[in-house]
Amino acid sequence: MKTRGKAGWVKAGALLAIVALTATACAEKETDSPQGGSGQGENAGPLQLNMMLPTYSAEQMPADSSVLKKLEELTGTKLSVSWVPSSTYTDKLSATVASGELPKTFVALEPKASFIVNAARSGMFWELGPYLKDYANLSKMSELVLNNISIDGKVYGLFRERDLARFGLMIRKDWLANVGMEPPKSMDELYAVLKAFATEDPDKNGKDDTIGLAVGMQGNNIAGFKDILVYSGGPNEWELRDGKLVPAHMTEAYMETMKFYKKLYDEKLINQDFAIVQDGRSVMHKGQAGLWIDNMLDGKNIEDNIKKAVPDARIDLLNRISGPKGERTRAGSGFLGMYMIPKTSVKTEEELKQILAYFDRVSEKDIQNMMKYGIEGTQFTIENGAYKAIEDPKARAEITDGNQFMILQDQVVNYGTELEQLSTKLFQDNATMAIANPAAPFISDTEVEKGKEISKIIADATVKFIMGSFGEAEWNAAVEQWSKSGGAKVIEEMNEQYAKLNG
Repeated sequence: MKTRGKAGWVKAGALLAIVALTATACAEKETDSPQGGSGQGENAGPLQLNMMLPTYSAEQMPADSSVLKKLEELTGTKLSVSWVPSSTYTDKLSATVASGELPKTFVALEPKASFIVNAARSGMFWELGPYLKDYANLSKMSELVLNNISIDGKVYGLFRERDLARFGLMIRKDWLANVGMEPPKSMDELYAVLKAFATEDPDKNGKDDTIGLAVGMQGNNIAGFKDILVYSGGPNEWELRDGKLVPAHMTEAYMETMKFYKKLYDEKLINQDFAIVQDGRSVMHKGQAGLWIDNMLDGKNIEDNIKKAVPDARIDLLNRISGPKGERTRAGSGFLGMYMIPKTSVKTEEELKQILAYFDRVSEKDIQNMMKYGIEGTQFTIENGAYKAIEDPKARAEITDGNQFMILQDQVVNYGTELEQLSTKLFQDNATMAIANPAAPFISDTEVEKGKEISKIIADATVKFIMGSFGEAEWNAAVEQWSKSGGAKVIEEMNEQYAKLNG
């Protein structure tokens, strides 16, 4: 991938407004052999391709899976898959990279992990960026997401696509009706709805037992905080100010967001135990809260769980909240891991092109849907246009972790419920107004080494400010402690890379 000029990087936040991950549909190829856009990658026999993948299931996909056999047939390959439990995958991969005994391709779940970065810088992996233009599907990969996975401005992997901006509001539609309010469209209206949910008996049980917003801790992050920050005009992780990268917690918008959460806390519009709640969705599941902010894919699951206690409960999804800078939402990374190709295992450019042709074929509509749902008549049926899974355990096992093989997912048919189909529509809408993290492409060695440790300083101080045990003076002291503990070095290193890649 070519190094970007200054103008391109300065526009990183705005670029997202015109980037949508749903790429133009690619024509399905009729050939069963993998082909690149220029015809490279053809050989006499099937491509022998061994790979290492994470599994999220107790039982892995069997080697004789009908889905795996069909994938081999459609791509002209002979696949050998080494499955590793996701909980130990990164540790296993680190040891494998250190040994140098790597398969021809593998998934790196953490593309900016120090062992991946160091190995890439040492020349262990093929740089794939220059080849992508030669493949019909790979050439359409999001430039912004390629930037996000890049190492020193170079692309060493094929990212596994995820919707770029999934975040939004999951709100109790029945509660809105009970308090006589419309879905909120601005920060002021959002506050008013939360106030009504906490004070106007939205569940109609005559008790003072409801809150507005469900909140919990997601690692060091307060659920919904980053989204409210962006709605309020703040940055996504980092802000580009006068040509310099500034971390979000050092912006005025961050302070205003803390004050907003403190107001919600003081007025008991959020659960008072949020700092020790590991999953805020549990508060929603109990029917105690009217709103959850996170990945809108959670909407159906939240509704299903609430209905166990409140059968008539209904969830609606919202994604457009206007603040000081208009309607905005937070972009995610746009990927979940990436496939990398080691030079130690793939020694020739010819074989590299064959593997890229395989991934290009995998990214066509027929295979995208097969790896999502399986084979029609074996893993599922379509009845009157509706998807129905075949519940035979053996058939279901054959599609286990099928999505781990996928690269692009832009042509997957959504057979989901009305709520699931709405989430897909809103993801696409989000991409038109999402705010990117301008520092996403850069790597700070200090961040890699000390990031988790020093980020806890800010996380703890944020919680204490919201709960009232910290004022602005104590908050400023915590930021200073973060800076002295390595934060200042993180800022320096990030800006050095920004400057380097922008001339």
